[in-house]
Amino acid sequence: MLASMKTQERKSPRLSREKWLEMAISMMAQDCKSKFNLDSLIDAMPVTKGSFYSHFKNRSDFLLALVEYWDRHDTKSVINVLEELPESLSAEEKLWELTLTIHDLNLNRYEMLIRNLEFEHPETHAAIEKVDRRRIDTLRQLFSEIGFSGTELEVRTRVYVTTISQENTILHILPEEDQMDFRRARHEFFIKP
Repeated sequence: MLASMKTQERKSPRLSREKWLEMAISMMAQDCKSKFNLDSLIDAMPVTKGSFYSHFKNRSDFLLALVEYWDRHDTKSVINVLEELPESLSAEEKLWELTLTIHDLNLNRYEMLIRNLEFEHPETHAAIEKVDRRRIDTLRQLFSEIGFSGTELEVRTRVYVTTISQENTILHILPEEDQMDFRRARHEFFIKP
């Protein structure tokens, strides 16, 4: 009885849907568990199974909500920052600000999880593809303003999107100061013809 009461106390906070998603995506990303057991996820969080079903119809609804959460926090937030930058900044400066924003806010921390979700849960594919198109369109515009066109524009855009979204995976072995040097060198590489 006492153990049951302690479990109930631990599971008692009522989380909003947004907080539920924030905690779930963070926990799943720690181990990059796109294949997950709902019971294990709930056991790791201060929630009950009923809490899950009060926010999500089923597993697919939950997965699509995770993708929407990722989009809001890791894509739309960057686009909003870009839109709020002074018009007097050059496209090159805006690209650098985008790079710093993604780094400073750690907005690529869920990339591996989301990419795994897409492979393992086909129902997420269309939603993730929509986010990727928005990212590509935003970067294509910046590279176009820098002066690139045609195949060069497309290649730079897609390679940049891929590189920056996987930055945590490829830079984590470098000391922080070397990571920033790498970002600066990458930026110069991408803006030069």
